[in-house]
Amino acid sequence: MKLIENLDSGILILVASILISTILSWISLFIAPKINLMDDPRSADHKKHKKKIPITGGLILFSTVFVLIILTNLWDNSNIWAILTSSSIIFFLGLLDDYIQLKPLQKLFGQFLGASVLILNGVQINIFNSPEFINSSETIINNWLNIGFTIFWMLALANAFNFIDSIDGLVVGLSGVSTLFFFIISLTTGQEELFLFCSILLGVCIGLYFFNSHPAKLFLGDSGAQTLGFILASIAIIYNPLRGGQSSTWFVPILIFYMPLFDLILVVLSRFKRNKKIYKASRDHTYHRLSDKGVSIHHSVLIIHGVSLVMSMIGYLCLNLSTINANLIFSSSILIGVAAFIKLDKNYL
Repeated sequence: MKLIENLDSGILILVASILISTILSWISLFIAPKINLMDDPRSADHKKHKKKIPITGGLILFSTVFVLIILTNLWDNSNIWAILTSSSIIFFLGLLDDYIQLKPLQKLFGQFLGASVLILNGVQINIFNSPEFINSSETIINNWLNIGFTIFWMLALANAFNFIDSIDGLVVGLSGVSTLFFFIISLTTGQEELFLFCSILLGVCIGLYFFNSHPAKLFLGDSGAQTLGFILASIAIIYNPLRGGQSSTWFVPILIFYMPLFDLILVVLSRFKRNKKIYKASRDHTYHRLSDKGVSIHHSVLIIHGVSLVMSMIGYLCLNLSTINANLIFSSSILIGVAAFIKLDKNYL
């Protein structure tokens, strides 16, 4: 009965989130030109759209999430409040970047600040002092390892989602798939407030997809892509798996975010290998390389979404397997990623 009640509440909030984000998206199409929140295709060589497009996805994301968190009293949950306050830093600095193009170190500092606020509010990875960890004593070294790993995780996901956001509908779709996983897990494990929060986020992804899918009527911008990555990275920390703790199911979020992380590693290592600036946008992402091999951009996006969905399903499956079997499956997934990396990076200029 409790499960049904939670599901009913979640669906209601999901519908409300879809409606609010859809309405705000439509309104933003008229407001963006007036406040000069537009992406000019002449601002970079790698951009292929022909006319200026509103960069209002971040505004819609943050506005919808903020309003519904307040209306549903989810702000009273300490973890969700921590995510809201820390992600607001990521959003506002991203919005500033959408306007004036911040330098890479300035963006990195903003992400570090957001991760620090999250930790100060009590949300962090606790693998190294978990009872399941080989050295589970709560020492100063283990505490600092937890803090350092949390910062690394938050920055990696924020940048992974921002890096891969260069084609219509890709990040919104990937975010929707990842959110759906946490939506299901939180529902089946009775994490009511997290479930409602995931309902809000999933609704925003659906609402934005109507306007961000090809041909895009609006873009997420740094304020949208970074914030989505940051929020999802935070959810991956606070959710409770079906069985075990963080130290025995640590790899599941990696499977959930398989494609953004794969693309980040592919691009960074490839640019480093070819002595290119890591932070400079270029046409060397996964979908560009698939396109160079004869796959259309549209089909490339579908393939990436499909792989993300399959990996999320594998991640869910791993939560129900023994630790040994789950780790074997995860190792196989990594080997597949290595093979794909070699194939896509071979002879690439």
